[in-house]
Amino acid sequence: MESIDKPTAHLLTDLLRAYGVRRIVLSPGTRSAPLAVAMARSGYFDISVIIDERCAAFAALGMALRLGHPVAMVCTSGSAVLNYAPALAEAYYRRVPLIAISADRPVDLIDQRDSQTIRQPGALTAVTRASVDIADDRTDRYLRYANRLINQTLAGAVGPIPGPVHINMQFDTPLTKMVEGRAESHARKIGIERPKARYDFTSILASIPRTSKVLVVSGDMHPIYRFSTVLRSAADKLALVAEAQANLGVETGIKAVKPDFASLPAPDIVVSIGGSLVSARLKAYLRSLPHLRHISAGYDDVPVDTFFSLSEVVECPAEDFLKALAEHLEPSADFCEAWRDAVAGTEEGRSIPLIGLLQQLVDGLHIADFHFSNGSAIRYGQLLNFRDGQRIDCNRGVSGIDGCTSTAIGAAIVAQNPTVLVTGDMSAAYDVGAFAIPGIPPTFKMVVLDNGGGDIFRAIPSTGPLPECERLFAVAPKLPLRSLAEGYGFDYFEAEPGDDISEFINSRRAPAILRVKMCAGSSKSIF
Repeated sequence: MESIDKPTAHLLTDLLRAYGVRRIVLSPGTRSAPLAVAMARSGYFDISVIIDERCAAFAALGMALRLGHPVAMVCTSGSAVLNYAPALAEAYYRRVPLIAISADRPVDLIDQRDSQTIRQPGALTAVTRASVDIADDRTDRYLRYANRLINQTLAGAVGPIPGPVHINMQFDTPLTKMVEGRAESHARKIGIERPKARYDFTSILASIPRTSKVLVVSGDMHPIYRFSTVLRSAADKLALVAEAQANLGVETGIKAVKPDFASLPAPDIVVSIGGSLVSARLKAYLRSLPHLRHISAGYDDVPVDTFFSLSEVVECPAEDFLKALAEHLEPSADFCEAWRDAVAGTEEGRSIPLIGLLQQLVDGLHIADFHFSNGSAIRYGQLLNFRDGQRIDCNRGVSGIDGCTSTAIGAAIVAQNPTVLVTGDMSAAYDVGAFAIPGIPPTFKMVVLDNGGGDIFRAIPSTGPLPECERLFAVAPKLPLRSLAEGYGFDYFEAEPGDDISEFINSRRAPAILRVKMCAGSSKSIF
């Protein structure tokens, strides 16, 4: 088969394969043609073509989240690469291995008013773990050098702290001649061995009294079976507050609508695992404790002092530390039970009509992936009773509403399970371009909470009382969902809180949208 005469394009293609990349999200462009052709003709990759680079990046994020291995995305030169930034920021703070590949003009054309040319090298450094700029050079000496640089960058994506990276590929004349076959590859993976030595916690455990009351707090995490096993076996020694997106099991979420943490016995030590928390109440409570000792377990780039009381960072797989800690502690059953009961919730949450509607989804789709947008949606999600076998995701790395639909659709494309997105109308309007992503499977279901815009702004005290709230903050979006559904081939349903939605749950013909008509201000019940 003929191949394009661009050695660096083939070098990168071969190294992507060596680092475990199987799926590539491609946005069309002339300057990136050498990459597109090299990747397509390799016959190895699954390639999705998504025109809008911002949607493409969030879709790649969803794919990487669901697959659990790196996903690459390719765009042309110019402002195209800047559209990757929101999704890369989310991936950076959620530790998702995304590989952003941008085509570029040669360095001597930058700032020379050449079309689609900006200062691309380093443009994404604030939201990537590593970045590199590769010249369009075919000498053996340079290709050896490029091999090392690309290895170094890809290793940054899949290392102990995974995350996004940026590879900028300069191409002089992109549409060069095709040649028969291709030159011998210069790709050579440089392996990095990380022996898993046994962790010795003797020193830190010696500083923890055996009678300590320990609270484990978990935000966003990927499903890890060992966590659940360790924590369940230590239920009388480690109190646990884990939000729904921690994926630690049905009995651990904060089901109470407005938990009164201050009425509970105070912990001596809090151990944080996972990512960002949704609950502002919990953060405020822990920050108010004057003598709290905070231990952060796991890997981070910097010490994360969420509760303003960080004393130690234990760098190891967090489940290993929790297991050793549980073995060290004496039972503290009353303390653990008090916290377990406080977050378990009451009928208060189940009396909210919308919760009953959403619970129908959870009960009707036993094996499914649930995505929530930020704002009110993820807070409603905390009150649901999920099952084992159900996964919960939310873009809590940055906690923005940008790209939530594209992320969920990307996950749905690669998932075998049904994928359900629960989103607000403002979030849906923000990411309306996601409907144009090709290949959305019939297993994708989208629930849009239509409460007249950003209902969270009506609920929170900083904006709710302002006379400008409706005009400047809540802002009901223009969102013709029925027309969008018809135009993009979705089945369309409407309901109100309290309605039976079994027809929507059981729909199988095409991806489906359910518009839930809600009253403006209804989110006040959860804030």
